[in-house]
Amino acid sequence: MLRYTYCTSCKKDFIIKSQATTRPDLQMEKGDEFVLNCKNCGKTEKKHINDVKAEIDNRLLIASLALGVIATVVLWIYFGAIGTASAIIPLLIWQQQMSSVKTFNSYMIKRK
Repeated sequence: MLRYTYCTSCKKDFIIKSQATTRPDLQMEKGDEFVLNCKNCGKTEKKHINDVKAEIDNRLLIASLALGVIATVVLWIYFGAIGTASAIIPLLIWQQQMSSVKTFNSYMIKRK
């Protein structure tokens, strides 16, 4: 899951580096408001925790797709048709990512 916000000056998105899976976890890590420096225009801004949005990390989906294909081929060679069950690996990863993104984006912190 990627967490990102935007610069109000240049309107570019930039990624928030954090391992927080929920907005309260991110709040505990960064606080209600935190200062970000835009790498594009150099402006320093104060952002509220609700300004951070989440989206699916496509790199993880591509890696899981590759893993699923490799596992399916290897298991097909050794076990036959039962190896096709490993083709659901990317679907499980995608479902978990969608659930995490929905949970993160749906919960908002009360502004003070």
